[in-house]
Amino acid sequence: MGSDETGSTRLTVAVWPNHERVIPEAFAGSGTMVVAARAHSVEPSGNGYLYGYEVDTVDRLGQTATVLTYVDTGGAHDQNSAIVTDTGTGEPVSVWAYPNDPGLPVLPQVTYRDAVAELLTMLGMPVTDPVLTVAAYRPGKRAVVRVEAPERTLFIKIVRPHRVAPIVRTHEQFAAAGLPVPRVLSSRGDGLLVLERVRGVPAGSRITEIADDPRFVASLAALTGRIATVPMTQQARADAMDHADWHRRTLVTALPAEAEEIDRLYDAIGRRSIGWTAARKQVVHGDLHLEQVFVDEDEPWRISGLLDIDTAGWGHPVRDVGAVVAHLVVTGLWHRSRGDAERGAAAERLADAVARDWAARNPQEADRIGPAIGAQLLAHAGGQATTGSANGIATAEQLLAATRAALAEPAPVLPSGSGRPRSAPIV
Repeated sequence: MGSDETGSTRLTVAVWPNHERVIPEAFAGSGTMVVAARAHSVEPSGNGYLYGYEVDTVDRLGQTATVLTYVDTGGAHDQNSAIVTDTGTGEPVSVWAYPNDPGLPVLPQVTYRDAVAELLTMLGMPVTDPVLTVAAYRPGKRAVVRVEAPERTLFIKIVRPHRVAPIVRTHEQFAAAGLPVPRVLSSRGDGLLVLERVRGVPAGSRITEIADDPRFVASLAALTGRIATVPMTQQARADAMDHADWHRRTLVTALPAEAEEIDRLYDAIGRRSIGWTAARKQVVHGDLHLEQVFVDEDEPWRISGLLDIDTAGWGHPVRDVGAVVAHLVVTGLWHRSRGDAERGAAAERLADAVARDWAARNPQEADRIGPAIGAQLLAHAGGQATTGSANGIATAEQLLAATRAALAEPAPVLPSGSGRPRSAPIV
């Protein structure tokens, strides 16, 4: 386990399957030997959990590789999965390696250049010498592959097959409402969609330029206001507050020394969110953060694109702002941990500005922003702590402190005469 052996071993015993036996057994007979495995991620899966590992391997020819491998206790498997008994629990688990994701059966077909070139030619979008980059991957849920070629840049999105039609419909609804989402250029019932490239660059890449520009905050508010006008009927995907019990258990198990504090914070969020069920709802993005928002390269305060609207639907209005603010806090910590204090401070200032703006525009619901941010921060803390690394544990503890601050008092309101524009265009 390297320098994080103590933390990882403690976590593995408490939370994770007995991977020292499960993973080598899954690789047995393949001609590949497992050298080491490091905890990578954990999330719900059916009635169990999906545990991710970075597995170092060596084959018969001495070639080494690191394979992203998953152990699923929730029962998902296919012909590419190995069924192994976890000696710690006596229960069978499914083990598979990326890209052979049983939830995304078409994923292996879009991880090789020649296969992608042939696929796009068949779909009427021929490319030559494509360069593939995995832009996003959530095991069992979705993957996004960026395809760059001299002719064009495209994004291939892989989802569970039954999600294709609803996603196409959502893109059509958002576009009809004037939102700058990418067009779906092609889709197939096996889980594949081809999306155009949106204009601009991720807002997070211009953090120092937008952090102190009130026009960006106004543009973000205008964006969420326009999302609320989309005529959808489905509920937004469940979020950190909906899965609070799971996140609480995971975080307490990963940080047992902080169990009392974690319970106190979750109890506070629960008390302050009582009655939200009957509260006002509107259409929300469902997973909003600055990597989903694109901005104009020359005028980065101006929003030019919006991605990953699969999660959209009816939800509490505070949900999106809570997600944005929490992600900015995590982003700030990430930049600071890498010695970039300037970007770290910029992310923190923008987080504060977004929270203040929302509270100013929604004074009757200003007390809700603390619990919304706190639930998201604790979910991020769980994701960090469950890796078992020293850095992950330290980041999780910092996020606990940030949650205490978010719950300490309602977000402050912008003073009158601050000069914040009432609205800003989205192009």
